[in-house]
Amino acid sequence: MTENRRNRTQRGWTAPIAAALLLMLGACATADVDDGNGRLVALPDKWDTIDIGEADLDLPLGSPYEIDELRQRVGAYQLFENLYTFHGVNGFLITSRVFFGAFARNPSLEIRDEDDFLRFAKSLPAVESRRLTVGSAKRFGTPDKGSTGYYTKAISELRHEDCFIFRFGYHLVDYSSFDSDPESIDTIVTGQLCGDALDEAALLTLLAEVKVVEDREDFRKALSRRKIGTI
Repeated sequence: MTENRRNRTQRGWTAPIAAALLLMLGACATADVDDGNGRLVALPDKWDTIDIGEADLDLPLGSPYEIDELRQRVGAYQLFENLYTFHGVNGFLITSRVFFGAFARNPSLEIRDEDDFLRFAKSLPAVESRRLTVGSAKRFGTPDKGSTGYYTKAISELRHEDCFIFRFGYHLVDYSSFDSDPESIDTIVTGQLCGDALDEAALLTLLAEVKVVEDREDFRKALSRRKIGTI
């Protein structure tokens, strides 16, 4: 792979997620952001609402919560992002996946860094504004998906609404035309979900079994058979 081609298929992840966090606060995303490799890349400042049947990953099939809305945007160099909100649960879940490549090395390392994750969790707007106490980080990983990351719980002393915070990386797709680093990741799923009766075990099971939707017709048929009202 040439160096230029490699650069086009590697990019940072913190800017897209930060922009999505701003969206959750009702602000617009920044037009130009650093892609993690020292370059300014234009990202759309608008997320488009899409049908749940167009989800990039198969999360809607196993979601323990009804999905209120699914939005999508496509960033530079084919970075596909989905933003989920759920009925009866405050917060968000964001999936970011690189088509035909992988995230840069720095994001891959940060996903595996416990201290960096805790800084991320404590900096979330809901944690700061509600003065939530962030617990210890717990490791997440499923070897068959090359997944890694951490999760934690942020506890409120004033109200009965705790938050489940997570940041996971996955290697979901192998491309024969690209050299693959054993620790590379092509997908990042991050989120902050808050409620008075969150099913942490169900969420971890959902996130451990995530897959890329490959057969769109079969995916839509499976959604139509779901008992939880996701469509």
